Amino acid sequence: MTDSNAFEFEHLPQIDRLAKSLGGIAECMRLGFVYENEQGVIALSSAGLGFLVYVRARDITSVAEAFAAGYQAAADEFAEDVESAG
Repeated sequence: MTDSNAFEFEHLPQIDRLAKSLGGIAECMRLGFVYENEQGVIALSSAGLGFLVYVRARDITSVAEAFAAGYQAAADEFAEDVESAG
């Protein structure tokens, strides 16, 4: 019997979305998007969250689009750092 307040970590919507889009949990682990924590629970990594926020949410579907988005995000952050330092 499952309590209505129970939280099933193996089926978080974010992890399920990653696994479905990338071909399974093993591929998500290989890419570093999820990991198994000390308690043996699969958890979403920073890279996995970033992928969902910056790639999946923007409907980026090609490797080139993903690279361009990542490059632009890094360039924007670098520009902000330069402006704040100067």
